[in-house]
Amino acid sequence: MKKTIIIAASLFLVQHVYAQPGSGYARRAIEDKYEKDNAGNKQKGMDWLNNAMNGKTEEVYKFPLNVKMHMTTYKNGEVKDENDMDYYLNTGAKYFGARITDNNKRKNKSIMFTIYDYDNNSSIMIDENEKTYMAVNINAFMSAEAQANRGKTTTDGKYKNDCKKSGKSKTIQGYSCEEYVCIDEDRNRRSEIWVTTKIPVDISQSFMRSQYAYVSTNKMAGMMMEGSFYKNDQIESKMEVTSVNTSANYNVTMSDYKKQGM
Repeated sequence: MKKTIIIAASLFLVQHVYAQPGSGYARRAIEDKYEKDNAGNKQKGMDWLNNAMNGKTEEVYKFPLNVKMHMTTYKNGEVKDENDMDYYLNTGAKYFGARITDNNKRKNKSIMFTIYDYDNNSSIMIDENEKTYMAVNINAFMSAEAQANRGKTTTDGKYKNDCKKSGKSKTIQGYSCEEYVCIDEDRNRRSEIWVTTKIPVDISQSFMRSQYAYVSTNKMAGMMMEGSFYKNDQIESKMEVTSVNTSANYNVTMSDYKKQGM
């Protein structure tokens, strides 16, 4: 049985962490939540903070597969932002890595590599310039109910999308792909997704934590090579795979980096 690689969880990380420069944004986000949820109770706040900053990691993360993607977001039909993503995958493990290239060319930006570790429920943000990392315990940001429901593969009662093959096919980066069109009438959303089964990554359950959760369906198993996402018939975002390297063999050894606190 294939182990699911939670690719779209990285889209969540992109939206909430990579959208801002450096690990300083992550630190500010943690501080904001600390202040919001624990005002007036210093000890409770410190306990939560220690828990949040105590994410567990593996000693070594191995990534045999590298997939590069170009991501574009739109506002009122016009290009708002563009970024290039490097995804590092291991189909035999429940983690993945991601690195973003900021096409806005911010000055003095950190080079960030983030690992989402599903087994340890950790988000590990590595500053490759400073050789430091933060390991965030994702459970600290989730309710008990959300933690209990983690990994469940149904979207019943929340999303009512209908995904069907369009009958169209094309080749992307040398891989034969079929198109799926997903329609969510209640949310006025439509997705046009090109999927290949020739790469050993399964996205059929991968969108559960992202803004793209409405396209999750057991009917659509494979690696998403291209996707266009619309709301009210107006494009919101687009992604496309620009290269696939099945022998990347990129490893991250955590002892090479110094753990960073608050």
